[in-house]
Amino acid sequence: MNRHEDTENRARIARVTCGWKKPALPLEVVRRYWRDVHSPAIARRAGIWDYRHYQYDPVRDDLFAPVSGIEYGCPADTQLMWTSDVRYADEAGLAAFSNSPDGDARALLLEDIELIVDRSTTYKSVGANARTWIDVTGVAMPQGPVPKPQYGLFFRQRGEQAAFRRSLESLAERWAAAAGVSRLRLSLFDVPDMEAERKAGYPVKTHPVEQQYQAWIDLIVDDQRHLGPLLGGDDDARLARHVHTLHSHPVRVVYTSVYAGRPTLVGLRGYPAWNAIEGLGASHQRQAALLEWMYGEVARGGAVQEDGPGEQST
Repeated sequence: MNRHEDTENRARIARVTCGWKKPALPLEVVRRYWRDVHSPAIARRAGIWDYRHYQYDPVRDDLFAPVSGIEYGCPADTQLMWTSDVRYADEAGLAAFSNSPDGDARALLLEDIELIVDRSTTYKSVGANARTWIDVTGVAMPQGPVPKPQYGLFFRQRGEQAAFRRSLESLAERWAAAAGVSRLRLSLFDVPDMEAERKAGYPVKTHPVEQQYQAWIDLIVDDQRHLGPLLGGDDDARLARHVHTLHSHPVRVVYTSVYAGRPTLVGLRGYPAWNAIEGLGASHQRQAALLEWMYGEVARGGAVQEDGPGEQST
């Protein structure tokens, strides 16, 4: 296991929120707001180990060879527009997050959901059910447009949960060893707990049960041609006994706002500032003394160091 996988897998709890915007809102405005307003606020909450936000293009139903019994198509008005993957090292981290911030500030922060979201479901993955199997991208903290083909693959189960999960784990193990696969993270979702979300103060806007998913794979390949061999063999005929639906969402951009328990520069200053700093090589704007003066205790010790687009490291 390399350093990136080890760092990600220290998080034993993940809360993965998938959703789409209100119909009247312009998509590009929502995307900018989430990137530059909402995510930097979330990055300041206590207890987060990692926080990545993904934005998607429309579902592709032509990426994999057909497998009889598995549905690839997805109506345009039910496709996901984003996923926020917020991870915590343990229950203590999740509890700290749930209590941060306190008072009126938390209520104001959660107003973003009422402002933006039409439908949104938060799924929880615990322990080995949220695992990065491989990451040889060399990028610990991706920021902005993806440099290689990347897909959010969302699965619906057929039949009972245990067999479905075993089939997805076998698939992940096989794909992680396949030629051209440079990143694979599998999240097996618990059934959404709406009462827990309600108690935490979140407006409940969850998808109907038939639109919910039971697993997600974050997949990066070196080239799109490497997708072809991943499905269609004898093993995948058996996969259809347990998988009803596979929706393939091309990833447009990924923003990492917290890494290894510390805000990134994007998490503190927002992506436009990060991009401008990268453009001029303004390394002094990354220094701990300046960041602590600007942002206070949340930046204590400095943001996680990011060494340029596509080459971030700790």
